[in-house]
Amino acid sequence: MKRIALLFLSLTMTCILAAQPHGKGQPFHKHKPDIKPLPSPTIIVQAINAESFFVYLNGDLMNPVPRTQVVIDRLDNNLQEVIVVLNHPAHKAAVVDVYADIAGAAVYVEYDHRSDQMIVTPPPARMPRHDHSQLRRTPNINQPIVTPPVVVPEEPKIVSDEWVNEMVSILNNQSFDSEKSETAKGLLNNGLPFTSNQIARIAGTFTFTKGQVEFLKLAYTHCIDPENYEHALTVLTFSNDRQEVRNYINSLR
Repeated sequence: MKRIALLFLSLTMTCILAAQPHGKGQPFHKHKPDIKPLPSPTIIVQAINAESFFVYLNGDLMNPVPRTQVVIDRLDNNLQEVIVVLNHPAHKAAVVDVYADIAGAAVYVEYDHRSDQMIVTPPPARMPRHDHSQLRRTPNINQPIVTPPVVVPEEPKIVSDEWVNEMVSILNNQSFDSEKSETAKGLLNNGLPFTSNQIARIAGTFTFTKGQVEFLKLAYTHCIDPENYEHALTVLTFSNDRQEVRNYINSLR
């Protein structure tokens, strides 16, 4: 009787094991592999001599803080207007039209201090991918690549005297130069240049000479008329402080 029971149990276990899937507990069906999405069309604006800049795409500011490289992705295949404004000197700007590319359409920015010229090199011109009607049937390999011309726009607007009046009033109501320094630095980061007269008024709100000197150093690269910067230095009482600022300005050239 025991032999019959053991034989029955052995047959039952054999049937159960035969019904299990083969492999280390893996199911028989196969999962489809994950498909990675393609990168989006991108424009890369890159400085080649470490000058920082602001970038506007179709009128919208892309980087509130000046940088030496700005990557703009998730674009479409339409023509994009790219405006580059150098942080030093602030009034140098250029605009180019660029088609974004999945491989990254590179725009190079350079500023020549000796000639005081800004050079922006866009990627080679191409037709939009969705517009097949304008493509050449027989390309001419001997024809040179034509890039869009660099157009220098009108001088960017400066901050208004009324706005500066409000800022001067706020600074005069602050008790400590450390607090005034933080506020004044924030004013310089608004992306618009100041006149030397406006800078002099802001520097005059500092209680101590040290704060005035540090602000005048920082503000020089945001001045739209640096040839008149000596006017801003008149807020300093001592000639050695004025010379310190001049030496700093000369080190930037």
